[in-house]
Amino acid sequence: MNRRRARERRSQRTDHSGIVSPRPEEVRAALDGLSPDLPWPELRDRLRPVFIRRRPLPPGMTAPLVRRLPPGLDVALGADIGPAFLYISAALLESWSVGEDEAFDIALGNLRSVVEAERYFEMAYEPIDDVPVWWYQSHGGLASGLLLLEDILVERYGDQPRVLMAPMRNLLLAAPYDADRAVLDWLRDEVSHADPNGLDLPLFTLVDGTLTIEDRVTAPRRALVH
Repeated sequence: MNRRRARERRSQRTDHSGIVSPRPEEVRAALDGLSPDLPWPELRDRLRPVFIRRRPLPPGMTAPLVRRLPPGLDVALGADIGPAFLYISAALLESWSVGEDEAFDIALGNLRSVVEAERYFEMAYEPIDDVPVWWYQSHGGLASGLLLLEDILVERYGDQPRVLMAPMRNLLLAAPYDADRAVLDWLRDEVSHADPNGLDLPLFTLVDGTLTIEDRVTAPRRALVH
């Protein structure tokens, strides 16, 4: 298939493998269901490490706590409120009298517990421009978080080298290691730009049990859409 025909096919794709996103009214209902002062006992078990979306935060919104975690990714502290994730600010953490190290440790532990409890998970399969792609969405709403759990990635994706990408918080895509990087770059950006909370993460490789950030030179990235 030549590149022109491939681009035409891509431009016609508007839905992939049943991707599910929450409706605005679901998010609003979840926020309204929280206690106004967001107390620590209510949110402790909801804490999760969350990747920051690629679009700027709304004006007036307090920036979340962020730290760098292996394999070299900036991760925010968030709380799972059901259909969405709530960023946790430094001021809110201070009101709880909880340190950053403890909060991030709890968040990672909570993520691991949710993922490990997911005994039965499904990966949809859809070839894109002849590239085999496996699509995974977690019942816990944070499939991208698997990038922070290297041992579980190895268990789920086996010993064959893979390329991984997370264009959405609750979407992790996997392809063979020798897949066309131009196709994967396009697919990641296509899905990410379609989601208001889409992520701006690079491609990753999972080889011999080690997750690394892809360092191959690929086509220039598209400009961000704000």
